[in-house]
Amino acid sequence: MEIEKNLKPRQGVVDLPDIDDSPGPYCMSFGFEPESLIASIKNVGLINPPYLIGNEDGPYMIVAGYRRIRALKVLHYERAPCLLLRKSQFSSLDCLHLNLHDNLATRRFNEVEKGMVLSRLTSLISEDEILDRYMPLLALPSHKETLLFYVRLERELEKEIKFSLAQGQLSLQVARMLLEVGSEARGGVFDLIKKLKLNINQQRQFIDYMIDISNIKRTPILDFLKEKSFKDILEKKDMNKPQKAKALLHFLRTLRYPTLVRAEETFRKRAASLGLPEGIKVSAPPYFESPLYRLEIFFRDGKELGSKLEALKGKEGLEALGNPWEEGA
Repeated sequence: MEIEKNLKPRQGVVDLPDIDDSPGPYCMSFGFEPESLIASIKNVGLINPPYLIGNEDGPYMIVAGYRRIRALKVLHYERAPCLLLRKSQFSSLDCLHLNLHDNLATRRFNEVEKGMVLSRLTSLISEDEILDRYMPLLALPSHKETLLFYVRLERELEKEIKFSLAQGQLSLQVARMLLEVGSEARGGVFDLIKKLKLNINQQRQFIDYMIDISNIKRTPILDFLKEKSFKDILEKKDMNKPQKAKALLHFLRTLRYPTLVRAEETFRKRAASLGLPEGIKVSAPPYFESPLYRLEIFFRDGKELGSKLEALKGKEGLEALGNPWEEGA
C-alpha cells in the first residue's frame, strides 16, 4: 500500500517531555548501540526529523525516529523539530508502513527487528500479503513456517534472550531451539549459556543434549538442571569457565551416548598403549560409522618418514586396534 500524496505531515517543534519514548506499536528498533547516533547529532544536529502522531489526551507517540528521540533525550535536548501526523488521516498500517520504509532506506534489520515487523503486520493485513510483499523486503524466504517462527521469536522469547540474538551472541538456530525448550526451562538454559560463555557451536550442542536427555529420562529440563551431578560440575573451584563448559558438555554427551563414549575411551586407551613414536597419530572414524581409520604421520623429510614407517612395522599391538563395539567393549 502507499500513503496518499495529499496526506502530508505538518512540521512542528515539540517539547521532548511531551513525547512518549517507550517502544510503541510502530517501533522496529531493538538491541541497537546508540553511541554513533548520539555522536552524529552532537556534531551536526538532527538531520531527519522524527515522525510523531498525536494522542487526544496524552503524549505524542513515535511513528518513526525512536532511536533519534532517545538520543536527543540523552543529549538533554529540550525540544526537537518533528513531522506531525493526524490520527484521522493516518491508519495504523500507514504508520507501520512509513516506519518500515524509513528504516529500510538507511539500515538492515537484525533478526529480532524482523520479528517485530512481521508480528505487527499480522494484526493488520493478510498472511498472503505478508508472504508475498513483506518477507522479500526483509530478505526472508516467503514461507509460512518462517513467518510463524519470526512472530514467535518476537512474542515468546524473553527480552534478555532477544538482546543476545540481536547482538550476535546467539545464533538464529539456537533461538529456534530455545523456543522449543519451553518457557519454564528456557531461562535456566539461557543463564547457563551466558554464565559459561558457550560459543555458538557449544550452545547448539548443549541444548541438543538437554532436550534429548530430558526425553530419554522423562525428566523435565528444569529438574535436570537442579540435579547434584550437574551442579557439581558448575561449582568446581579448580576449573575456569572454558574448562567447566568442556566438562559439562562431556558429561551430557556421556549421558546421551553412553555406549559410544565407552567405545571411544576404549579406542583411545588402546591407541595410547601402543606407544607410537612422536608425530604419529591414529584416530577412529566419527561414531565408528566408517570401517576406515586414519593414520597421520608428521615428518620433516623422507629420511624421517622412512624411520617412522620402519618403527611402525615392528610395533606390537597394532592388531588390537579396531571397532570396540564389535569386540564387545
